Amino acid sequence: MRVPPGILSEEDYWRIFHLIRGDVEAAIKSNYTYLKIHNLAVSERETNDKLNRYPEFWTLNSFALQTTFFIIFGRLFDMRTDSYSVQKLVEATIANPALFSKTALRARKRDSMEIDGADPEWLVDYLASAWEPATGDLEVLRTAIAPHYDKFTAIYKPIRHKFFAHKGMETQAAIDALFGKTSIGDVTEILRFLHTLLWAIRELAWNAKTPDLADFSDYDAYVKIIDEKTEKFIRYLP
Repeated sequence: MRVPPGILSEEDYWRIFHLIRGDVEAAIKSNYTYLKIHNLAVSERETNDKLNRYPEFWTLNSFALQTTFFIIFGRLFDMRTDSYSVQKLVEATIANPALFSKTALRARKRDSMEIDGADPEWLVDYLASAWEPATGDLEVLRTAIAPHYDKFTAIYKPIRHKFFAHKGMETQAAIDALFGKTSIGDVTEILRFLHTLLWAIRELAWNAKTPDLADFSDYDAYVKIIDEKTEKFIRYLP
């Protein structure tokens, strides 16, 4: 489903970008914090004993992390006209190639480095070789997001709607069937794509790099930090 594009100012575009980025980061943090705590409890008797000293708290913590994840996950793919979504960010990116032009790049570099007067030689050379996308060059982003949206709609949207956003009247068997369709690998793939998509847009805007949606290095580093901090916190518990 395509979202109607519109011409945006620099300020409006980056406001949408940072709203979506905040949700992507929150989804990743809630998902991996939940998984790390769960995996430590399952694999280590000592950690399991720690958590069982205060079972009500950790049950609530687990539910809070799951709820946060599914609510935000749904919000990221919300196609309502009155909501922001990843799709709307992608369409805004495609519809506004001028935001990624050499002119826009020059303004960002000058502003961030507080350059007054004429452009320094390094900036002149940098802009001369910078990649400047046309609208067609950015349509790959729309194609790339489609399978992730389809997977979310088929598997995760019903769970978010019937179990977390609302209290449906489904039987336990029906609820179990919904969760039975989920996969840690699917969630990882979707979150990895979303994080990488935002990273690629940022690199396009600030470093004139052609979007590389297969470079997951920043995502991997981000998840590693979440895992390490969560484990460190659990280790410190008495």
